[in-house]
Amino acid sequence: MEEKLLKTYVKGIYCVQCPEIIISALLQKRGVIDADVEYFKSLVSVSFDPDIVTEEEVFAVLTEAGYTPFYRKPSLADMLSARLKHLFDK
Repeated sequence: MEEKLLKTYVKGIYCVQCPEIIISALLQKRGVIDADVEYFKSLVSVSFDPDIVTEEEVFAVLTEAGYTPFYRKPSLADMLSARLKHLFDK
């Protein structure tokens, strides 16, 4: 079984129950292995089996649950953090 990780931002997280709703909806989809939501970043991480479910189907689950997925352009801080992490991983 191959496992793939999808990270996407979502619009519509307004209360502390929203992450629970998102995780519950995702875990009901066949092929989704695990899901996590970073509330303050509105970032959803989904581990799934690409042989069973596609990224488009994961996005559809999020949309049906009322949370629009989107990608954001990395900020300068994100880019610097990634470069520094890369330097220290050597």
